Amino acid sequence: MVKLDDIDLKLIYLLRDNSRLSISELAELLGISRPTVKSRIEKLEKERIIRGYTIKISPELERAENVVIMIIKTETPENLEEFNEIIEINKFTSKKYVIKVAVKDMEQLRQVIEGAGFEVIEIMPVLEMREKERPIKIRVPFKCDYCGKEIVEEPIVYKYRNRVYFFCCETCFREFKKTRENIEKFKLSEKQEVEHAHEH
Repeated sequence: MVKLDDIDLKLIYLLRDNSRLSISELAELLGISRPTVKSRIEKLEKERIIRGYTIKISPELERAENVVIMIIKTETPENLEEFNEIIEINKFTSKKYVIKVAVKDMEQLRQVIEGAGFEVIEIMPVLEMREKERPIKIRVPFKCDYCGKEIVEEPIVYKYRNRVYFFCCETCFREFKKTRENIEKFKLSEKQEVEHAHEH
């Protein structure tokens, strides 16, 4: 098992949120150098922690096809890979599978069933699809950017002035924002005092 640290995990969170971020943007958000970001990403790709970069398709576009879930039995599971209409394959016994199929109509579904040569045990149409964001379940020494405690649950991710911060709870997040607002007010009043002094 590859050893990950908080920088690796922050990179994974940022890329999961927006895989189009450049190395320069990631370096700025994390406050580290570009070569460090590049080497970290290469390590994560080499270790197959990051297996690819993807896009999210609009649900309206996905609804252009009918999606069905089927429990099937097959002696030749390799045949399932040959059909683009089969968009998900889950094995749960040596011969039984749960598959998800996207087709235009029942005729296309029949062609897939006959072509792949499997026995249908149960078929269920998908009426609505909602993608749920899953938390990343990796235990690393990952500390809150406000209180310094180790983050156990899903962190609160906050982008502020081209940096990214991670918090363990809503309290730390609120306190951080309050502190930042006070610093901003103090800087603004100092600036106004300097400008006022220059005017006289």
